[in-house]
Amino acid sequence: MFQASPSPVRAGSEPGRLAFESTIRSMKARGLAHRIAEDAHLDGRIVTLDGRGLVNYGSCSYLGLEMDVRLKVAACDAVMRYGTQFSSSRAYLSAPLYRQCEERLSAMAGGCSVVLAQTTSLAHLAALPVLIDDGDAVLYDLHVHSSVLAVLPTLRQRGIACQSVGHAGLGHLERRARALAARHRRVFYLCDGVYSMHGSILDVQALRGVLDRVPALSAYVDDAHGVGWSGRFGSGTVLGGGAGLHQRMIVVLGLSKAFAACGGALVFPSADLAERVLHCGSTLIFSGPLQPAQLGACAASALLHLSPELPPLQARLRERIAAFDDHAAREGVDVLSRDVTPIRMVPVGDEERTMRLAEHLLVDGRLVNVAVFPAVAVGRGAVRIMLNNHHTLADVRGIVEAIARSLATRPSRV
Repeated sequence: MFQASPSPVRAGSEPGRLAFESTIRSMKARGLAHRIAEDAHLDGRIVTLDGRGLVNYGSCSYLGLEMDVRLKVAACDAVMRYGTQFSSSRAYLSAPLYRQCEERLSAMAGGCSVVLAQTTSLAHLAALPVLIDDGDAVLYDLHVHSSVLAVLPTLRQRGIACQSVGHAGLGHLERRARALAARHRRVFYLCDGVYSMHGSILDVQALRGVLDRVPALSAYVDDAHGVGWSGRFGSGTVLGGGAGLHQRMIVVLGLSKAFAACGGALVFPSADLAERVLHCGSTLIFSGPLQPAQLGACAASALLHLSPELPPLQARLRERIAAFDDHAAREGVDVLSRDVTPIRMVPVGDEERTMRLAEHLLVDGRLVNVAVFPAVAVGRGAVRIMLNNHHTLADVRGIVEAIARSLATRPSRV
């Protein structure tokens, strides 16, 4: 089984930049990156490139809600009532729909305090520098999302120790956290709920156990890819299991994927903590807010998530995930993670072979994501298939069979 590993070429180094720039130029030349859809109207399933309709396996709108008429009408209605923009920092004044959105998101999250940010990336930049004090230390999963890693330089400039932990190594995490707790007042662990480049899920129960055994440890979880399709009310892989939010855990819900709106929702165990980040988070003070259309779609999506309509949508997606895995097993196609998520990663190997596979699928009428350095380690390329409710079961079967045909014509992977 393909296993991602740290690359000897660092993404931020000059060799890393040159390597990636060369790869992205090759991807663009083959029509695999930086494309613009040519459609006059979109249906969520097909995109048009070079005059050809392609089945799109690159959308993170897992539940297919971006085409729901109620979300569209709510976005349009918000523009008609409040204008195309509400140009004020939240430090001074928020658009009327902010309150409704945060209240409904709180209901999804079991009544926890919620602060709505413009994106999950800006949520991390707002929250982490406020939550983590100068006397604290940070441990982060080696595969935590790049948007979380982007905050580490800010923390390190303040002299905060930031160290990586092997992916999903919660036993190792406990030992490292105890060691750091002997020298630091608190230790923060940064991780994902669903790892977007692997399709694997955080072991939430095990993490809660570590938090219970190490009182100095707190967890900050980016669950952007877990929202909507998983958990009660679509509250994700961390909050949706019924155990509630651990008292030393903060979760970020992404609203631009299965939720089909925009923004990121920071979920806190206390109102005081939420208020502190709202008051002091830099991107909540100095960056523009979510605009009326986005807030209208957010409020409508939250209402749908709280309704009886959600479980059948989740079941429909699970059916597609199961169908993919069944066909993959039958066709002998490897999948990086067997966790039940809509992200299915098919390992290939070096960058050239990965691009050739994606190019072959493009010719076959199927658009997939190419996952290469720095998204994954050098030489550990994969094609990423995101399943969603727009896909038919024939689409699911078709992508697996197309991959199997292409791989059968190439030398075996090393």
